[in-house]
Amino acid sequence: MTSSRKTAFETPDVGHSPSTGKRERVKGFLHFFLFAIVMAAILIGLKVTLTKIPATAVLLQQAQAGTLTISLMLAIDGLGFAAVILFSILASRLQNVPFSSFGLPANSLFARRLFQGFAWGILIASLDVGATYLLGGLHFGGLMQRPADSFKYGSLWVVTFIVIALFEETLYRGYALRSLSAVVGFWPAAILLSALFGGLHLMNPGETLVGALDVMCYGLLACFTLRRTGNLWFAVGLHAAWDFALTVLYSVPGSGMQAKGHLLRSNLSGAHWLTGGSDGPEGSVIGLAVLAASVCAFWIVFPTRPSDYGEYPA
Repeated sequence: MTSSRKTAFETPDVGHSPSTGKRERVKGFLHFFLFAIVMAAILIGLKVTLTKIPATAVLLQQAQAGTLTISLMLAIDGLGFAAVILFSILASRLQNVPFSSFGLPANSLFARRLFQGFAWGILIASLDVGATYLLGGLHFGGLMQRPADSFKYGSLWVVTFIVIALFEETLYRGYALRSLSAVVGFWPAAILLSALFGGLHLMNPGETLVGALDVMCYGLLACFTLRRTGNLWFAVGLHAAWDFALTVLYSVPGSGMQAKGHLLRSNLSGAHWLTGGSDGPEGSVIGLAVLAASVCAFWIVFPTRPSDYGEYPA
């Protein structure tokens, strides 16, 4: 027995008649608007709650000063991810669409895509940092702590960045992207949400305009991987590895933030176009070039979309 339900990320069919298309676009906008309002309320409420708890209030103050901590990020992004998943499950039931259509199918291929993305993220972060180092903008010292502590922090940060990636990818490129695509089409929706993704990073204490542009470009790369692979698992691995490699493995700022427990004594020096300044290599011209090259490489490695991939409105 066959089913018409697709397992890959897709957007709703906008219909063949003008009236049907308009109705689907209105529904898509209402779905997106409701999701945005609910998630904004949850995240604002979560932050207000954490400021009332003495232990987390201290961690929030550290974050505002530019230092990320494992416990705070697990709390905020873990609860945020749970909220996105619960909303998506409820929406899938009410809209009679499979949960997998929001980008996270739990099939046998998810682990492979996740690890492929993680390897890709380590590679492009290494290219970014390596070019900065070769051009004299980065110098490495010794370990920040004992090897055993480095291994402990490194392992915990891998888990933490996977949680962060799950939250941010599903928040910006899951239900929201699917709903908005029904209104304006996939790539216009991808551009709008990626611009929002980059713009909100300007709230980070050390973020720069070039860094925010870099984040926006990453968002478009993640959308491209979604379009080519049919789900978000590659983007989750890519996102987690990029953040981990920059802020922990190579111990440089990422999006203006430094990870507590990073592994090395690293020092950036030189022109902002080379080092990214307070933003780190992610906010440099080299970072933008690496992302552009990544799009071209991904285009070659993943030349076609999977056969079960849903078609998008133009």
